[in-house]
Amino acid sequence: MQSHHESGIARNARRRASPQPQEVDIQVGSSTPLTTSRGCIPGVQPNPDPPHPSTSHERRHPLVTTACWDIKEILARSQNFHPMHRVHYSSPEAETFISGYEKSGIPVIVEGWHRHPRWPKSMFNVEWLKQNGDQNPTVRNVHNWTDFKITIDEFIEKLRKSSLYACSDEQERLYGKDGECPSEWTKWLAEGHVIPKELLFDDVNDFLRFLPDTAKVQTLMCYMGVGDTFTPFHKDLCASSGQNLMCYTERSGSSFWFMTKASAAPQVAAYFHQLGQELDLETHVVTIEELAKAPFDVYIGEQHVGDLVLVPPRSCHQVVNNGGITIKTSWSRMSLDGLQTALWYELAIYHRVCRTEIYKVKSNVFHALQHFTSVVENLPENSTQRNTTAVEKLKKLADLFDDILVGEYSTTRDSLAHVSTSGSLHTDDLQCDFCGADIFQSFFECESCVSTPSGTSTDIIAVGDGLILCPLCYVEGRTCRCEAMKPVQCRPFNELLQIRDRAVRAIQLGDDNFTTVIWELLRTTVVSSSPC
Repeated sequence: MQSHHESGIARNARRRASPQPQEVDIQVGSSTPLTTSRGCIPGVQPNPDPPHPSTSHERRHPLVTTACWDIKEILARSQNFHPMHRVHYSSPEAETFISGYEKSGIPVIVEGWHRHPRWPKSMFNVEWLKQNGDQNPTVRNVHNWTDFKITIDEFIEKLRKSSLYACSDEQERLYGKDGECPSEWTKWLAEGHVIPKELLFDDVNDFLRFLPDTAKVQTLMCYMGVGDTFTPFHKDLCASSGQNLMCYTERSGSSFWFMTKASAAPQVAAYFHQLGQELDLETHVVTIEELAKAPFDVYIGEQHVGDLVLVPPRSCHQVVNNGGITIKTSWSRMSLDGLQTALWYELAIYHRVCRTEIYKVKSNVFHALQHFTSVVENLPENSTQRNTTAVEKLKKLADLFDDILVGEYSTTRDSLAHVSTSGSLHTDDLQCDFCGADIFQSFFECESCVSTPSGTSTDIIAVGDGLILCPLCYVEGRTCRCEAMKPVQCRPFNELLQIRDRAVRAIQLGDDNFTTVIWELLRTTVVSSSPC
């Protein structure tokens, strides 16, 4: 059977085809409807991207400046300031720090990569990027946080003409952030045998690789800026692990990093609330004075060319560039522990602040579960390999998937409308139109309170193309204008149960006693009502 649901590309293209912006309302309880103009996109997502200060707001000149900064003097300002640990890539200690920083939650700098015999100095420079990089990068003016396109030649010229430090009457200071990384750089990272493979994207330890091609996320980015450009305090997306490599500098360029231990994330969020800020909106540039008064430890380091900064999941951090041009490349990985942390902690925060999920955490667990099920099924019977890492990973994934199933389950699931009649045909391309949460299985939809391609009420809206709300938004009182939303399933729920049971059977080939606690508690409810 074929899916009745369009691909995400087709769906979004059809929405963009509307000739006139349409206003769509979402009711929040009994209060006044929230209204927005989003073209033909159904629903309201008040915060699809982290917001930035409006250009009409009073500007601070400058927002932050590294003038007169000295790493030793900064560290001496507060007892809660600590130097980031540095280790040379060739040191015997390097492997220990690389393998342990995610567990410890403490950031590390692995230095000296620019001295490696295979360091690609010939392409890690401005002139090479002018010829081979993105010819029209998107840049940000850090004074008013506006983003715009510019030619690479003009961008570099402006950077080289910029003073090393921002001044009070300055109107423009540009930062190229989240830019496209050249394919040659990607190839060097992946195939150059320089950066340890366990730190690379798409390696065996990167669970993002299990997402299908239709849901793949590009995490490899480039950053180019001069002194007093910055990335505000934030955490990397969905408890992923971050890697940031300084590739090139001019005029003694460097970057100051202010970081926390991963376990301090709740304290950081609470401290931001005291400051009247929201950590997960990434809008506040923290001052050294504010950090000195913070009730948590801050790890501070100055990144130079050849330094690779390792960012643990949930480590809160801010980067401020210093001096002349700096060029960095950065990428994220998703560990199994990171998936668990995202599912249990980060997604709830994203829902609260209405931040788009992007990394499709539930879908990632689902596809990883299927991968490791196949791996474990193919292990030799009665073999010691039955106690391998793959089995332990599958056990953890089965537990996480049970958590997901409990949240997505409905006793009336079979009678509900379905986006796809087969799970194998379903594409993971739905989001809540209010909070931005990824829709894995269950959601509420209205096909009436949404504009149609022709603008008439006679157009047929396919299941999944209406106004969509995630279950959490719906139970919190959000609804559409007509207040007649209907529950919908993405795919047949029984197929998810079958995939889950197959994973458990694979584990039980070597561990007869394995089961999941949540599943046992709900077995009488779920299994008894399942025709499978």
